[in-house]
Amino acid sequence: MRKRAIAAALMVIGASLIWMTTAASAALTQINVRVEGKEKTLFEGPILTEGHRVQALSDTEPHPCDGTNNGAHAEAMPTPTASAADAMELSGQVWDAVWYEGFDDYYLNQFGPDHEDNSTGQWWGVLANGAFTPVGGCQYGDRPGDEVLWVYDAFSGRRFLWMAAQGDPTPAPKSPLPTAYVEVGQPLTVLVESHEGGGDTPTRAEGITVAPVTTEAGTGDQKVEVNDPEAVVTNSEGAAEITFSTPGWHRIKAQEEAGYIRSNRIDVCVEPVGGGGCGPRPADSVLRTPPRYVEKEEEKPAPPTPEGGGRTGDDTKSTTGESQKPAATPPVNVVATSRAAVDPKSGTALLSIAVPGAGQVTMAGKKTITQSVSVAGPSTVALTVKPNAKERRGLRKRGWLRVGVKIAYTPTGGTTAYTWRSVQLKAGAKK
Repeated sequence: MRKRAIAAALMVIGASLIWMTTAASAALTQINVRVEGKEKTLFEGPILTEGHRVQALSDTEPHPCDGTNNGAHAEAMPTPTASAADAMELSGQVWDAVWYEGFDDYYLNQFGPDHEDNSTGQWWGVLANGAFTPVGGCQYGDRPGDEVLWVYDAFSGRRFLWMAAQGDPTPAPKSPLPTAYVEVGQPLTVLVESHEGGGDTPTRAEGITVAPVTTEAGTGDQKVEVNDPEAVVTNSEGAAEITFSTPGWHRIKAQEEAGYIRSNRIDVCVEPVGGGGCGPRPADSVLRTPPRYVEKEEEKPAPPTPEGGGRTGDDTKSTTGESQKPAATPPVNVVATSRAAVDPKSGTALLSIAVPGAGQVTMAGKKTITQSVSVAGPSTVALTVKPNAKERRGLRKRGWLRVGVKIAYTPTGGTTAYTWRSVQLKAGAKK
């Protein structure tokens, strides 16, 4: 079995399975990293990363880990192992592995406190976008926005849980929207599905516990509190309604001890009655830059100065007269929304969306008319949630309509961020 696990993690299945690229990774790339340990989630969140040399805890020297390993790709790019190493650096935890020269790759055997157990066949495995990778973690090349998932006891046949708020249009096993909004005392409906990690069609998961999550200070480890009074269980359709009694940010995951691997996390903004938001999102849920890249920028030597020790003229010019561009910092892509202002007279609602800089804001949904606007800088824009023609007739007939909208903010020169809101439209019903 251990040989099978190593082969699954390291061996090239065939040339047809290798995704090739010709574009070099000139800048840091956003990757969503999740590390599911034996009893806790050891890391979950978006980071900026790249392929680079890495060194396992017990190794005596670093090794390249940038997708060019074993000739898998022509150009360097982010990889599952390099991004996981960066994630562990952010959390202050260790990782360990064995280097295999024949595969030009690491075989991962430990994250944080969780070391593989050969006696029980509990080994670490890696998935990208919901499917086991066909090659090792230093050979596989990640695209921007990919989800990397490292899992303890990955080869025992347990199914992978996936959870999304009702109305989220993201199909499993793709990464669902990470946030949801609900008013205090009102139920939030979530859908839970499961899959095998091999590209199979996910199915609704019944009898799965959806429960609050506690986050440990320091490490950021996350534990699913299945015995919490607010915990609920999914029905035959994989749905569950969870209600929170206090406003503020709450976290939930789906977990079932027997036969399943815990799900992704959803951060829920539980707004006070009448609205008002929840303030900034939890720090570990926003895009983070590992220390190694910050230190790399700080260590860059200062450009030469003219004789006499002072700068003269344009500070963006070197002594040779050539332009010196400052180091590029990826634009911030955090987006925040307020409670919708419902207008029963028009059958619409106004949603205020705050963005930190210039870019494009788009709001779309299956039942609504797409709205889009460009912003020149930090702004709060108001977009109208309008039902399409078909749904408008139903709204007028029933007097209400629940719609889900996906809000996308693409900062100029940056990576798109998404959030989702559920809005109940109202209108005077026809008699």
